Amino acid sequence: MKKIVCILFVSLLASACASDPVGKSAAEIDYNTVKHKLDKGKYTEANMLLADYGTNHPYSKYTVQAELLRVFASYKGGELILSEILSTEFIERHPRHPDVDYAKYMKAMTHYRQSAPAENDQEQTMLAVKAFKRLLSEHPDSEYAKDGARRLQLLYTRLAGHELNVGKYYFDQGRYVAAANRFQVILEKYQTTRPIEEGLYYLAASYAKLGVKDNARQTAILLKHNYPNSEWSRKAEQFL
Repeated sequence: MKKIVCILFVSLLASACASDPVGKSAAEIDYNTVKHKLDKGKYTEANMLLADYGTNHPYSKYTVQAELLRVFASYKGGELILSEILSTEFIERHPRHPDVDYAKYMKAMTHYRQSAPAENDQEQTMLAVKAFKRLLSEHPDSEYAKDGARRLQLLYTRLAGHELNVGKYYFDQGRYVAAANRFQVILEKYQTTRPIEEGLYYLAASYAKLGVKDNARQTAILLKHNYPNSEWSRKAEQFL
């Protein structure tokens, strides 16, 4: 994450450093002051300076770049909600900007960092999934697409784990229909995640508990065919 963000950060600042140091405008001086703060890791101070940059320099060539830098400064300073708001505003104001993909990536990352473990509420996880999917759909060739795809897969695994935990709770309570519905979600939406093996086993077990032996057998066959060496495949042999 740090490497990717820093690449953009350097590119955004390159033009600001290219001018002759003699006769710099107030906008450029303020911009370079922000650069210095960010270089030193003083994200809160940089954010405070950037908050007024657009008002102080509304027609500067650095103003739009400063908006992106504030997204970055807020994120690095741990102000995730502010970073989300700023990135959303940038996307709405500058939908065709060359770096709008970065704003979309950062919006996804704010949700990603707020997402909870599988046993907790998954609202932020779902928002992160939505944001990363938008990035990949609208900017498939973006330099942030590869990392976005990797993080999206991690989020899918977390969501699958959440469904598995809830399903197992229902299973242990003897609520086999509710349990089967949760395990079915894993099969339908999260086939490429780690919890799929255990989910298939418990789906077969739920069908068996419900007396739907054909479904239990078909699910066990599916599990054994795709994961022949899995411990869950061996446990599911009782349903064959």
